[in-house]
Amino acid sequence: MNADPESSPNLDARQQLYRQFGPAQVAVSTDGRDVHVTAPIEAGLTIGAFAIVETLDDDLDLVVQMRSAQLVEWPGPELQLATDVEPLGVGAVSAVVRPVLRAVTGSAAVLGTLGPDGFRRLAQVEPFGERLVRPARRDEIDTIVDRLSDATAIPIGVQFGAPDVPASMVAKGFARHTFLCGQSGSGKTYTTGVIFERLLAETSLPLVVLDPNSDHIHLGSLLADADPSPVASRFATVAPSVRVARARGHDADHVLCADFSDLSLEWQALLLRLDAIRDADEFAVLRRTTADLPRPFSVDDVVAAAEWDAPGEPLATRLVTRIRNLGIADWDVWRRQGETSMATANLRSERCVVFDLGSLPRPDERTAVALAVLGTRWKERHGRQPVLIAIDEAHNVLPATTDDPLLEATSELGVLIAGEGRKFGLHLFIATQRPAKVHPNVVTQCDNLVLMRMNGARDVDDLVEAFSHVPEAMVRSALGFGLGQALLAGPISPVPTCAQIGRRFSPEGGGDVPTTWATVTPPKDR
Repeated sequence: MNADPESSPNLDARQQLYRQFGPAQVAVSTDGRDVHVTAPIEAGLTIGAFAIVETLDDDLDLVVQMRSAQLVEWPGPELQLATDVEPLGVGAVSAVVRPVLRAVTGSAAVLGTLGPDGFRRLAQVEPFGERLVRPARRDEIDTIVDRLSDATAIPIGVQFGAPDVPASMVAKGFARHTFLCGQSGSGKTYTTGVIFERLLAETSLPLVVLDPNSDHIHLGSLLADADPSPVASRFATVAPSVRVARARGHDADHVLCADFSDLSLEWQALLLRLDAIRDADEFAVLRRTTADLPRPFSVDDVVAAAEWDAPGEPLATRLVTRIRNLGIADWDVWRRQGETSMATANLRSERCVVFDLGSLPRPDERTAVALAVLGTRWKERHGRQPVLIAIDEAHNVLPATTDDPLLEATSELGVLIAGEGRKFGLHLFIATQRPAKVHPNVVTQCDNLVLMRMNGARDVDDLVEAFSHVPEAMVRSALGFGLGQALLAGPISPVPTCAQIGRRFSPEGGGDVPTTWATVTPPKDR
């Protein structure tokens, strides 16, 4: 066996065969919109890449984007080769073989033309037969990307395969709901923070962030090694306007607290595990008691009113006993004297508020705050003031399925905002690890997709179905993404873009536990 494959006679013969019978590097189109491409494997025509179809006419070339690419094989011509092999002891002087040939074939979408006057956006050209196709050069990619961007472009990183060419998102595209998905370890939290920073630096859109894992509590801080870029300077100017609300005892701008009256009667009942039908009598007592209380009121106020208004009444006693047995009055989340509820605080003038749900000890407390915040935004919807409501680790707030009635109510509110909120200026940004973990009626209302590395084929199938407007092969390419790589598609990126996410300006919260245990430190000599 020859140890050096590059000098193998067989390899030399195959390379000669490819030179004679290999695939032509060509593109054809029968409708002037969709383009079929065939090329040698080494041509470099990969999914998401820009390509140039040459000599459309004397001055113009056609710009296309590869939307799919796959390896194809076919049998080559029959060849008669001399051989010195002696099978079964019988001498042989030749053999007939049909080697397998391989190429890349795929589809591309027409983007426009490139000529002396630069790039011009077009959706369709005249149909054409076989024409030479090649990957776009760096200078051509720069020209194309510059013209594809509009005045509201937000820098987010760099293009795949062109690290000198910026990748951007269209700011006004966030007027549509956005779904960010990536497996653990893909850079999802890091990327979410980058997007928040860029929106704060480059737009005036207010942000409300529900943060179940305390990942964004440092969004208003700056890293010690300052980035000298203009966008970093703009973020440094606006970073002090970020406010963080955390549970009592944490250093924060606001105390994360609420009043019992911030919740609707139905939500109060869910918190007390009351069913309006099954527990109709107790529910009626709760309704009567809270209807007469001046707002705001606490759980203790409900207990006191029930005991005062109907002393000794069995139903009132049962309601009070239920509240005390559940221990709801002892929750840390309830507002104390001198504090301001997050549901009634004047946060509409704040540029960005991060609600650190992770700082609260009980799941029900976190759900109650999420309900109060989302419910307040929904009640104020007729003010038609645009706001981006970002829900990180959204499966903790808007789960697809749950046995918790309170969490189910939160999901139903999220579905309502996803379906009806956009016309009132309520725009959602949903981030999670798996699409199936978030309520499907929220996911399917999202027009924007920010897709990072995925490990499960079933999850990718769900994304292909939910985001059918994104080329399927580009969605499936997420199975091979590296750290910090993302597919941007939808109104935030009308031409689907594969990007390497850029640098953060603020410290990232959360993070993995260090794996220092992986290295054994030798014991010191005694």
